[in-house]
Amino acid sequence: MLIDKCGLPSFRVSRVSGGSLVLALVFISCVSAASQSDRVVARHQKEFYEAWLRRELRGNELSEVTDEFIAFYTKRGKDRAGIHEAVGSFDIYTKLLREHDGAPAAFNTRHSLLVSNYFDPGMQNTTELRLLNEPDPVRVVDPSSKRLMTERDVVALANIYNFARSEGAPRHREFSRQEIDRMVVKLDRAFGNYQDATEMPQFFGETAAFWAGVRQEWPRLGDEEKRKARAYADKTYRSLPPVQLYAKLWGLDTNAAAKRHLDDVSACAVYINEVNMQAIVLSKIMEKVASW
Repeated sequence: MLIDKCGLPSFRVSRVSGGSLVLALVFISCVSAASQSDRVVARHQKEFYEAWLRRELRGNELSEVTDEFIAFYTKRGKDRAGIHEAVGSFDIYTKLLREHDGAPAAFNTRHSLLVSNYFDPGMQNTTELRLLNEPDPVRVVDPSSKRLMTERDVVALANIYNFARSEGAPRHREFSRQEIDRMVVKLDRAFGNYQDATEMPQFFGETAAFWAGVRQEWPRLGDEEKRKARAYADKTYRSLPPVQLYAKLWGLDTNAAAKRHLDDVSACAVYINEVNMQAIVLSKIMEKVASW
């Protein structure tokens, strides 16, 4: 089991840590027969993916994700009862997506599940990953840090940039396909698989959640909280808000908010150290210049 950023008990969809979802072909025929008769697995999978996709499953999608789920746990020695227990773990996500979709906590859950599956080699070319990627496709990937941005993250980042440089309440703007594609090209060049690329900041993969939280909580924030929210939008970890504001804006419980705050404290410490090192180098250069 994993713990995601929402503070919920989390696991990678249809997989366990360190495992591979791909099953040898010898299992396929017996698994397909099992999936057809296992209504419990099919029901839980249907409920989860339809909440995730916001649409009904089509064609062979249900049988394919059910086959993949049963294959994974059958290969690991699970009997029917064990498989049913595993698939029941989806229910907490299904409930959250149904009741709070569009809220920061739901964005965090979607992002955590997508990241953990996207970078798993065993998930490549599966129906599961295709469906997970469908409603909000991955657009920018940093393979070194294993961080990514979805299309909603890209749109949110542009809105956060405008919000940080404006006054008053946050205003959401939708962008054209051409505008989004141009932003993706620039972000990919900055963080993608290039020799001179830099590491994607943690916040860039959380922008959809943060932007949803800012817009949702803005009417309930005090003046000082609004100032700190805008300052964070402008400077991120270089302007740290209190833990309580992390909880509000990211939709986190207290423990998860404290951990997220510590992530920013660490990033700020690294930043300060780099600035100090640059200052030392600059000072030595100036000393040499003065001695000429």
